[in-house]
Amino acid sequence: MSATWRDVLPGIIAVIAIAAMLGILWRQHVQSRRLAERTRELEHLSLELIRANRMKSEFLANISHELRTPLNAIVGFIDLLQEGVYGELNERQALPVHRIQSSATHLRHLVDQVLDLAKMAAGRMELHPEPLDVQSFLQDVLTEIESLAAERGLTTALEPAEQLPRIFTDPVHLRQILVNLIGNAIKFTEKGGIMVSLDWLYGRPDGAEPTPQKPRRWWVTIDVTDTGVGISPGDQPRVFDEFEQVGVGPRGDSHRRGTGLGLPISRRLAHLMGGTITLESQPGSGSTFTLWLPAPAPEGPAGQWEK
Repeated sequence: MSATWRDVLPGIIAVIAIAAMLGILWRQHVQSRRLAERTRELEHLSLELIRANRMKSEFLANISHELRTPLNAIVGFIDLLQEGVYGELNERQALPVHRIQSSATHLRHLVDQVLDLAKMAAGRMELHPEPLDVQSFLQDVLTEIESLAAERGLTTALEPAEQLPRIFTDPVHLRQILVNLIGNAIKFTEKGGIMVSLDWLYGRPDGAEPTPQKPRRWWVTIDVTDTGVGISPGDQPRVFDEFEQVGVGPRGDSHRRGTGLGLPISRRLAHLMGGTITLESQPGSGSTFTLWLPAPAPEGPAGQWEK
């Protein structure tokens, strides 16, 4: 009987091995099928997400565009009222009309920001670059904003660079970025002032070592430094998120409250222009926002300036 058992044992082992192998193959088949189904579901969800995001961008762009027409009409009629076209305003009427004008201007600014955001999300934002003297351009922008700082008792100063090349960039969107950065600095500074400085340097905005994909290059940098409240390290990434506002106080009870779109739009515009915006700040020690714009290298032998 033991001889018979030894004879059939290899067959039994072979059957068990085959059964185990079939079990493994079946489980692999089931897992592959589930993985394929899950992949199809994820692909479908991804397509739906892309479609929903595109529809959202198109909706924002369309509704913002449609809102502009009545808002422009409101602002236009307010201007006519203030100019006395429909009769002189008395003291009792002048204040409400001024408040209507302020609210309509704020709303139009919000609509413009949402439209810009929608255009960038949909890839419709157009750039019109041209050669630009950044130093004189920045001086003009500061002159326009100087009165806003003076109203709050703040000083503004420009620290020019000794040598600065002309750069090829979009002046309209550059002005928009600078107005946002300097306007924010004024908004979050109670005393002291705003220093705007220029530089021309070689490196990377993140300070990291160069890679083939992200080599070092030449930049014109614009630092906007304030003596304001500062931003904690944990909150710094959030200031570039859409509709995020840090340290603005209760709603309707703070001059600091805005739309939460200025900085996200500014950084997106900077990226479209080939640059970026970085931030250095500590609570109670002010903040420095740096706009990095691509610049030409100095003339001279290759590698001479790459230190």
